[in-house]
Amino acid sequence: MARLWQSRHLVQGTVVHVMGWVSQQYGSFERFLERLAARCAEEGLKTHLVFPKRPVSEDFIRNVQADIHVVPLAKHPLDFSAWRGLRDVFRRTNATHVHAHFGLDAMIAMQAASGRRRFLTKHITPGKGLSSSLRHRWLGSKAEVFFAVSRKVAEDLVTLGVPKHKVSQVYLGVDTRVYQPRPRTPGKVILCASHLREGKGVEFLPALARNLPDATVISAGDGPLRPLLEREAPPNMKVLGLRQDMPDLLASADVFVFPTTGTEGMGLGPLEALATGLPIVATAVSDLPEVLGDAMYLIPPGDIDALTKACRMFLDDRAAARELGDRARQAAVERFSVDVALEAYLSRYLA
Repeated sequence: MARLWQSRHLVQGTVVHVMGWVSQQYGSFERFLERLAARCAEEGLKTHLVFPKRPVSEDFIRNVQADIHVVPLAKHPLDFSAWRGLRDVFRRTNATHVHAHFGLDAMIAMQAASGRRRFLTKHITPGKGLSSSLRHRWLGSKAEVFFAVSRKVAEDLVTLGVPKHKVSQVYLGVDTRVYQPRPRTPGKVILCASHLREGKGVEFLPALARNLPDATVISAGDGPLRPLLEREAPPNMKVLGLRQDMPDLLASADVFVFPTTGTEGMGLGPLEALATGLPIVATAVSDLPEVLGDAMYLIPPGDIDALTKACRMFLDDRAAARELGDRARQAAVERFSVDVALEAYLSRYLA
């Protein structure tokens, strides 16, 4: 349960996660943090979480075995106020381990955490070019382990100059106890759960809805493209915004779409759909073709015609939808259990 920080003697150490992003839902990553904090507690490691704003989900705050701190996002690499805020959290919590996840805050956290064990996770494919190479090389020089959420991300980090022996590829996975198949009433509901920003392919959803007028296309999530979707959405498309009940929403869908076109690491949205046994139509990006090509229907990025035809096929052919959904659930259980990632992280913390 989250609470205000209080001084407490800890036997083995304290892990402070610097998130660098605002937690807006109670999704798979929040549940991953929840499970990770619980496993750390079993081993004598206390967990603290640093967010730029208070997490939106009260369920997450109530359930996670971690103290939550708020430090505003860094505005630039030399943002002294962000550096001082993180340094103060590290000192007050007697941090022994610092694990940074996103953005400029990861750079500042690596510097402010000098003298402590330092870890990084890269959640998206890194940018190309000299500036990205210099940044990631510097990060790699500071961190003990650089976790990559996919093989593609790991390869890109090494190409940019991060020492190969420091890169550890670990799929974050999904909690298959929370996300699991439920009885469905057949309908014609297509669901996309995604951050509404460029690179996620969500701009294709209005066209998908127009191409399939007898179906309902649902967008769950928020972001800078939400006004565009709301403006262009036809009558059979719903833009729901953020949802705290994704397991229930997934259970109401017939097809899940993941039309990303950008720098995807390994999206957790399709993994959640995988675990619930939904047929998934996704673009062939990152590691999806090699690790989930048999459990998803893959299409070229940006191909709205292929997206439309695949959705139509699974809406009309219930047997094909069930067959692919069964393979999806099996893949989630066998290849993407969150327990694998938990133990990979914990083994490095305890090494």
